Amino acid sequence: TSHDPNYNLLEILTHIRHSEKVFIMKRLLLILILTLSFQTLSKADDIRDFEIEGISVGDSLLNHAKTIGVTKKYILDKNFTFYPGSRRLALLAFSDKGNYNTYYKLQVTVNPNDYKIHRIGGFIKILNKNDCLDKQKRIIKDLENSFTSFEKFNDVKFTEHTADKSGKSIANGIYLDLPSGDTAMVECYIWSDEYRKKHGGHEDNLRVTLSNKSGNDFVNKEAYK
Repeated sequence: TSHDPNYNLLEILTHIRHSEKVFIMKRLLLILILTLSFQTLSKADDIRDFEIEGISVGDSLLNHAKTIGVTKKYILDKNFTFYPGSRRLALLAFSDKGNYNTYYKLQVTVNPNDYKIHRIGGFIKILNKNDCLDKQKRIIKDLENSFTSFEKFNDVKFTEHTADKSGKSIANGIYLDLPSGDTAMVECYIWSDEYRKKHGGHEDNLRVTLSNKSGNDFVNKEAYK
């Protein structure tokens, strides 16, 4: 499985709970302020069983306007960011307006026609590179305990991020590929001062992304062709 290093756009998870209103169980990976603690009630291999800020892969983004802290009209009026190789799926990003429990930003990859979510992720702030590595390690361990079967790709060694031509910005990632073709990924991004000043809006961060098979196939085969 190939994982695209250019996926520089928005993505974390939480502890599992039972929904009081539905009969299906959702896993919510919740990162606490000082400790990363996860509770697993049972294991699963369907990425749709996990939530990021109450939103799951496969949901319609339009059903989560309140979660994001905006109106449905706001979502419909928001401009898409398209990948360079295909416009079949598109990106939307939403900063925290006081509604999120864990993240300062969410990003979704959606079908621009019906707003179905194929990838979802959240950004969490980090103190430094070592802080990111420590949190990344603990999150991956808890994710591994949440899935019954997966193939792990461990790219913890930092490499140059292709978006920064100076080579001073770096990133790493750990990926858990499920038999279904879905993926959970946890990545660290460390941006150079020069890149931040030039482009703005880039903060060192830890990202956890959930993607279904369709989202993976799109990013790996279409988005940058």
